[in-house]
Amino acid sequence: MHIDLDGSYKGKNVTTEWSFSDDESISPDKHTEYPIELVSPILHFNDGHFRDYVQGVWNRIGALCVVATNESCGTHVHVSPSNEYTSAQIKDVARAALYFEPAINALVPPLRRNNEFCKNFLASNKHFTGKTVEQAIAMVDGVDDSRKAIIELMNPPDRLTEPDRYYTWNFTNLVAGGFMTIEFRQGEGVITPAGALAWAEFVVTFVGAAVAVAKTYGDLKKFALNVHGLKDFLGHGLVSGVSNKTLLEAITGRAKDSASASGSDPGKLSKEREDRLAKKRKEDDRKQIFAKKMIEDEKKRKKYGE
Repeated sequence: MHIDLDGSYKGKNVTTEWSFSDDESISPDKHTEYPIELVSPILHFNDGHFRDYVQGVWNRIGALCVVATNESCGTHVHVSPSNEYTSAQIKDVARAALYFEPAINALVPPLRRNNEFCKNFLASNKHFTGKTVEQAIAMVDGVDDSRKAIIELMNPPDRLTEPDRYYTWNFTNLVAGGFMTIEFRQGEGVITPAGALAWAEFVVTFVGAAVAVAKTYGDLKKFALNVHGLKDFLGHGLVSGVSNKTLLEAITGRAKDSASASGSDPGKLSKEREDRLAKKRKEDDRKQIFAKKMIEDEKKRKKYGE
């Protein structure tokens, strides 16, 4: 483990160590609490032992301090395949993210459906507002296959010159090329290893299912636009002998099968929230802790010919 408060840590083991960092977006409830972001090293899903590793690290942290959360906290999961994403696979994930947005909304607390740090595509993305899901997916189909074009569609600039990462699914890390990630940002803050692992299970399974079956709107239309349809879809992303259905059901079992929920745009923010968002943007641009881990990992792959 290491402390990386300003994103300047340059230790040799950055890809295999856990990082502790401060976080401008977290608002502690008490003056004795500290806003800390915990960033894992790169973990390999197909090695099911990563769950025991996460459990052990979390237990060690719990022995040293009290872990708390509130509505300002979130759980983010970065996913990258063993080989880098193709443009077709990125579009698969984009289609599924749009189609199942209402179903996923039903599985998260209300504040994670109306949040400036994880905005809904259909409510806040200027390309998709006022569009049906089918029309939005058609835009994914029609956009150029370059990573830049897909990123600008899914994470368009918001009063900025650079793509805006603050949507439920963040594609902006892909601009660096190579073995970079798609990030899910909508999970709520968690205080147990089981909570963190459940979101990891959900996101990896979702991305796997998207790459397997989300080739067209017609493919997705076979699944109901609710939690039941999402469950059926996730079945296509299960990895035999590796996936943990109990962890997956910890997420999908939160709402009735018939449930779905619309997101809403955060709208005009209070000065306090606007200032916090501006500080967080600067902080994220400066740190990019997980992207740094991925870049260093790719350097090692190339060095050793992996």
